[in-house]
Amino acid sequence: MFKKATKSNLKIRLALSGASGSGKTYSALSIASNLGNRIALIDTERGSASKYADLFNFDTCELTNHHPAKYIEAIRQAEDMGYDIIIIDSLTHAWFSELELAGGRFDGWAKVRPLERKLIDAMIGSKCHIIATMRSKTEWLIEENQKKGKSSYSPKKIGTSPIQASGVEYEFDVAGELDYTHILTISKSRCPAVTDKTFLNPGKELAFELKSWLATEESQPLSIEAPQRLEAVSVADSQDLRIKQIRTLLDYPVELIKEWLQSQGVERPSQLDSRKVDELVKTMCLAWASPLSAHPKYTADSYDNNVVRAVIEGYSELEAIQNWMKQVQQFKKQEAGIFSSFS
Repeated sequence: MFKKATKSNLKIRLALSGASGSGKTYSALSIASNLGNRIALIDTERGSASKYADLFNFDTCELTNHHPAKYIEAIRQAEDMGYDIIIIDSLTHAWFSELELAGGRFDGWAKVRPLERKLIDAMIGSKCHIIATMRSKTEWLIEENQKKGKSSYSPKKIGTSPIQASGVEYEFDVAGELDYTHILTISKSRCPAVTDKTFLNPGKELAFELKSWLATEESQPLSIEAPQRLEAVSVADSQDLRIKQIRTLLDYPVELIKEWLQSQGVERPSQLDSRKVDELVKTMCLAWASPLSAHPKYTADSYDNNVVRAVIEGYSELEAIQNWMKQVQQFKKQEAGIFSSFS
């Protein structure tokens, strides 16, 4: 009756919630593109996902009827056609349909709840990876800004709880919220490697960690005699390797990295959340550029415009940094030429 539990052939169930403009669709496609090969996207947003067709390779099915049964039909068809990943963009429209079917009556939910359960079961039982986006309620807060010792206040739009049946996020393996700076905060996770972590412009890094987690199933238990296996599947390696590659590119001293890590109370980049690792990368890059430019503000802005933006658009971080380094060097030559003309 009982047998040993394994993670063989399991698929990820990921929920991304956020207010309009937080990057739910883009993030779902970026994660999916690094999670598998064939992507099917169920589009309930009037074809909005197709705006990213030049950046990602995926097929769409546009639903105009948002009855839960239509979602189930699309999921089944995607499975039959052999897709690896199904993106549901968005699941919130099914909730709107359920509200309409219930008709605002308490007794109306007696018929709707079974439909809702069938849709959840279709997602949980799917042979494909499932990534579902959900709209969040939009609220405003007043944010204080400090500039030159003076305070000013400005409104800031934020997303709160998902517009969805209460507790639906707990049906997923991993659930997180995207904010307007495109930072994903993991709020619920069965994957220890991403629990309570944050990801700027979630994509390759998060997909790698999820794949590594699903791949840690073995027919024999791990033992202290095989520490190399633990290292092989460690999701931490991605951040350590990232810093090593960028450090090598910049010829940045290892001692300075160790000092910076010590100031954060850690020994390795993998012990930091993704935002802190991004901060370390920027620190190294700006330190490299410092001798080449007398304008730190310009250098920092150019890094944001040419590296951060390029990564958001899906380019390799190493290539983006290399291109930015060439721009900084070119600016140095132009600057030197201007000053020599006055000498």
